[in-house]
Amino acid sequence: MEDNIDRILSGDQEVIPSPTFVRNVMATVRHEASTPESVPFPWLRVLPGLAIAAVGLIALLIIAITQFQTDVLATGPTPRVFVDLVRFAKGIGFGWIALAVFAAFAPTRLVFATRR
Repeated sequence: MEDNIDRILSGDQEVIPSPTFVRNVMATVRHEASTPESVPFPWLRVLPGLAIAAVGLIALLIIAITQFQTDVLATGPTPRVFVDLVRFAKGIGFGWIALAVFAAFAPTRLVFATRR
């Protein structure tokens, strides 16, 4: 059996792919070469907008919390769910949490702004 393997491996037979295989491979290579690279998402341009939106949302919630400092229910068209949400946020100290998140986010944003 070893003689058969040696005979098969020692032969200098040239391996030639079929013309259809070569044509298909080259068509695929040309197609991949002509496809433009994908554009990466511009996170550095989006982050300031997201930061502004987050600060605006936090400011809105802080204003809402300060408006409902008293235990008197709000009068007017304010939905009960919103009043309960503001009371819950006040109960867990959301203002301090928002301040801590902003204090942690601001230095991180400065670090990313200096890297380019």
